[in-house]
Amino acid sequence: MKRFIIFLFLPLLLTSCAHVLSKEYVQSATSGVSFRQIKENPDAYLGKIFILGGTIAGTTDTKEGAEVEVVENPVDKYGDITDPDISEGRYLIETMTHLDPLIYRKGRHITFAGKLTGSKKKLLDKIEYQYPVFQAEQIYLWRTIRNYPPPYPYYYDPFFNPYPYYFYDPYWYRPYYYPWPY
Repeated sequence: MKRFIIFLFLPLLLTSCAHVLSKEYVQSATSGVSFRQIKENPDAYLGKIFILGGTIAGTTDTKEGAEVEVVENPVDKYGDITDPDISEGRYLIETMTHLDPLIYRKGRHITFAGKLTGSKKKLLDKIEYQYPVFQAEQIYLWRTIRNYPPPYPYYYDPFFNPYPYYFYDPYWYRPYYYPWPY
């Protein structure tokens, strides 16, 4: 019986602590380097693989694939975004495949493993901004969470009647209004 219980909970234990990206990218990724260091000196880290996450600011299709502009957010050891309100800047992700701009739309969270290929200057509103550019190796797009309000005030049961019939039936108090005689 104990073995059955162990085998029942073993898949739950193994999958609950897994990284969202594959193991090979997690092991080969450069750790201990903050995004601020990458942004200030991208030439020192060219060709290295990083795992970063953030909020998508926009997606554009190009002839070669797609370009995703991301607002950087810190990620934990499993690749989950810890705080979407903290950011050290923006970066670009380039892919060889086309990404649908309606799926990879503004406001969605993303975690990826990619190789730093350089930097690019683009306009951000009215200023010129220096973006670190990454070639995406693997991308994980987080699902959108829909928060539904709880049912109010109780669980809705169409057959539940908290009041007896005579409290709200107008004919109960005035039997002479019935359309037929008794």
